[in-house]
Amino acid sequence: MSAKIKKPFKIWFSDMWPNFDFQNNYFTIYLSQHFDIELNPKPDFLIHSVYSKNYLKFNCYKICITGEDTRPNFSESDFHIGFDYNDSPRYLRWPLFLMNKYSPDYLIEEKDVNLIFKKKQRFCSFVVSNSYANERINFFNKLSEYKRVDSGGKCLNNIGSPVVDKFEFISKSKFNIAFENYSSSGYTTEKIFDAFIANCIPIYWGNPCVEADFNEKAFINVHKYNSIDEVIAYIKYLDRNDDVYKSVLSEPAFLDNKVPEQFQLKKFVEFFAFIFEQSNQKKKVYKFAHKGIYLWYHIKAELNRYKAKLARFKNSLLSKVS
Repeated sequence: MSAKIKKPFKIWFSDMWPNFDFQNNYFTIYLSQHFDIELNPKPDFLIHSVYSKNYLKFNCYKICITGEDTRPNFSESDFHIGFDYNDSPRYLRWPLFLMNKYSPDYLIEEKDVNLIFKKKQRFCSFVVSNSYANERINFFNKLSEYKRVDSGGKCLNNIGSPVVDKFEFISKSKFNIAFENYSSSGYTTEKIFDAFIANCIPIYWGNPCVEADFNEKAFINVHKYNSIDEVIAYIKYLDRNDDVYKSVLSEPAFLDNKVPEQFQLKKFVEFFAFIFEQSNQKKKVYKFAHKGIYLWYHIKAELNRYKAKLARFKNSLLSKVS
């Protein structure tokens, strides 16, 4: 990083999610370990999300962070952090599960599969708040025809009331239904990550390219099956064969049991080092000088999204047929 960059870096937050702590959050914790930062309501760098439009009132560099499946808008924000597969140097693919209270490093710790298996008390768990995602509702109902699926969320709750501790609840299950709200390329949320943390086998649907994030041998990737009936047949097979189940459970969440380079904290730090370097330039010069380049990056991202829509349409047809 250039020695000419002024310090400290004045940052602020706007339009963030409910209960966001301005003082103690993922950004302040990790950025303060590598940079001299100052929280200032008149910032040089504004970190904002998508829950309102107050960020438009600020005249500074803007960094948009989203946990939603939204496309980057470089005409409003100079930098973006989200789920897209986007090659722009002004974009960081940093799925929301990386801001989980558990670090990805937790998933490479050695585990005692036999001990984990002995603690399993339930067949399958399901923890969801909203009821508008038809794919996972239909899957829950279909799988429940085989065995009871314990639902501990607000949606389809069958245990009396929503659980207080999701991880404790799902850790007692052999499987966990880890379906996203919808299917979109790159959109891998905390759902599969939480299942891995709780040491159960995720049944995953959502990002059709999820194998780029996790070891496909460690979970059930619904996208790879021709029908929901095929998925459930495989779940039954694992459920009835303990040794095979444990062999899947023993698989590391990440390939070669290593946190992928794209999920290592240094990527996050390098991205913000690149952002802070822009303080050497006049505001907005960087953005407009490269407008054509970033339009191309946006087109590439939209092509990836279109491919995901085709995959989603295919899965939708298969669900209707089954």
